[in-house]
Amino acid sequence: MPINFHSVIFAGLLVLAAGMPAASAPPPQAAWERPAPVVSRLGKAALLSIAAAGKRLVAVGERGLVAYSDDDGRTWTQARTPVSVTLTRVFFVSSSTGWAVGHGGVILRTNDAGTNWVKQLDGIQAARLAAGKYVENAHDPALRRLAPAASQLQIEGADKPFFDIVFVDADRGLAVGAYGLVFRTEDGGRRWEPVLESLENPRGLHLYAVARIGTAVIIAGEQGLLLKSTDGGRQFEPIPSPYKGSYFGALAREAKDLYIFGLRGNAFRSTDQGSSWTRLQAPSSASLNSATTLSDTSTVFTNQEGQVLIGRASANSLRVAPGIAPAAYTAITRTAAGAWVLTSLRGPVRLDPTSLSGTAPLPGDATK
Repeated sequence: MPINFHSVIFAGLLVLAAGMPAASAPPPQAAWERPAPVVSRLGKAALLSIAAAGKRLVAVGERGLVAYSDDDGRTWTQARTPVSVTLTRVFFVSSSTGWAVGHGGVILRTNDAGTNWVKQLDGIQAARLAAGKYVENAHDPALRRLAPAASQLQIEGADKPFFDIVFVDADRGLAVGAYGLVFRTEDGGRRWEPVLESLENPRGLHLYAVARIGTAVIIAGEQGLLLKSTDGGRQFEPIPSPYKGSYFGALAREAKDLYIFGLRGNAFRSTDQGSSWTRLQAPSSASLNSATTLSDTSTVFTNQEGQVLIGRASANSLRVAPGIAPAAYTAITRTAAGAWVLTSLRGPVRLDPTSLSGTAPLPGDATK
């Protein structure tokens, strides 16, 4: 909130007139230290990511907002969160345990399916950890090359967002973000460690997405960057990329199918953990920004034109889902009862597939 300097001066004059020294106002709390404000209209709030926690839906968005629904996306309740930075992604490893990441280098954890959250990391702490590892251990050749980047983190403060997070199991997780930011935990987030040395990213390209497929972990990022780990996310190696533009998302289906997607409507599918790729033809050149599993045979995407696109495993093209009004959709999931819930910059949107085209199921919606 901006300071009204005229009011401050006037208050100071009153104190001086009373013969007492003027007290200086305390510095404002940083957004990563300030609890999220109460949102009066959850149905209109900007939301960026959604995930299922058992039968509950949990969505995250602007100013530290976390909202959850226990009635299949019909109504929403705001959760308690300790930060007011924008949250970019939410991920659950079980029906109760999950994490959210976002701006200011923030990582949050919940143990009660999203009702309450605790902060595990922020950008100031992240910079301090990076300096402690790379600057103070510059005698180690493997770490010395990262000392300048760590020093820059401290100089610039908590201005680097995390974009995505994934956990291999309840203990081992990886968070990735802007300018090559990558942190790992081996104990469920009690301790987070910078692991910039675990991947080849000398230009500090943005890391937009991370996904686990089988025993592998895939990172997708800026300028066609693709990295793969076969040891649970400890060490990454570059893999050939079918596109030189940026990838904004990655989706793994079971232990077989892997999708990467992003700029200019580019989407690719791999059935061998990234060794080879098949291009999916999209009906628009609008950038793809989210995807989720729709059924055993279908995947659904959203793009920046506000379209919802369906892709079948047996086809190499995406087509527009009928009966859905375009909107600024940011993410999509399917509920336990079969409805679709999309987050958007104007709140959550719930769609009942059977109502989209009369009594017929939405194309691609039937599980086979």
